[in-house]
Amino acid sequence: MTYCSPSDVRLVVNTGLSNTEVESIIGMSEAQIDRKLGAQSPSDTLIRKLSVLLTARTIRARDPSSFAIGEYSESTGDIHSAWDAEIREIEGMYRRSLRRV
Repeated sequence: MTYCSPSDVRLVVNTGLSNTEVESIIGMSEAQIDRKLGAQSPSDTLIRKLSVLLTARTIRARDPSSFAIGEYSESTGDIHSAWDAEIREIEGMYRRSLRRV
């Protein structure tokens, strides 16, 4: 099950990593989502965004030649803080909707 694709991630961060390398990082991001929130629908747009943000954050931290693009740009300051805030917000929305049994 994939929540996003390398092309989705490349809309947010420019990187020299190959699609195979990006797919590997996407896999780690999806495992994190599934672990924290449970399996989600691949068609959920907000989950796609969460997967993209988690993947972009990892790429940005590991690939020194990467840079943010699109609505997220270097001029907006610390991009990691912006992404982290969005990630926490999305995860929080899904956690609140989970019912404990």
